[in-house]
Amino acid sequence: MVQRRPVSTREEVIRLLHEHGPASVAALAERVGVSEGAIRRHMDIMQAEGLVESRLERQGRGRPGLVYSLSVAGEERTAAANYARLLERLYPALESLPMAEVSGASGDALVQRLFEAVAKGVASEYSAHVTASDLPARVGQVAEALSGEGILTQVVDEGDVYRLLNVGCPYRSTAAENHACCEADRRTIELLLEVPVTQTARAVEGASMCEYVVQKGQASPLVRAPSET
Repeated sequence: MVQRRPVSTREEVIRLLHEHGPASVAALAERVGVSEGAIRRHMDIMQAEGLVESRLERQGRGRPGLVYSLSVAGEERTAAANYARLLERLYPALESLPMAEVSGASGDALVQRLFEAVAKGVASEYSAHVTASDLPARVGQVAEALSGEGILTQVVDEGDVYRLLNVGCPYRSTAAENHACCEADRRTIELLLEVPVTQTARAVEGASMCEYVVQKGQASPLVRAPSET
């Protein structure tokens, strides 16, 4: 029987900040199950190492308190699995591109085509998990399916639109060089929802999170008109 290596408190804190975004010492202590003093000591060390950042934030009527978030270096610490998956998908995606279409293409054009193929591959992997015929349920299924990919962490219903959010960037270094991977994530969501999706914010450009917008009132992708049945 293979024994798993115990997860350290610091690794758990990094995971929580990556998946849930900024948090206070009290919130982290409750989630990890250790004392606030222990969390505070870990945060001091992690801040000194450049893994986390802190800022004052007012909550309610009380005095402002410190909240912690991952730094760029901290996000990269969580990204190993994401990069490993990306590398596993790039070669099959490259093989799937017709030679006639990519021969003589510029580097940027080839990268865009390559990540489009990656998006189609990821959407194909998760299509069996997205079966709802109505858009609200479908949005929820897509968010759940892609949470493990580091692409989505939260859905916010804002009346006329859904805002699909991701508190961390799964490939920050790559995204900083070329936004093709950002477009691939957007395209993956769009392919699974089968309705238009717009990206309105990118963490790599300084936003607090990546954000995608889906307009409500669009035709359900799996419901056919009476004339088609």
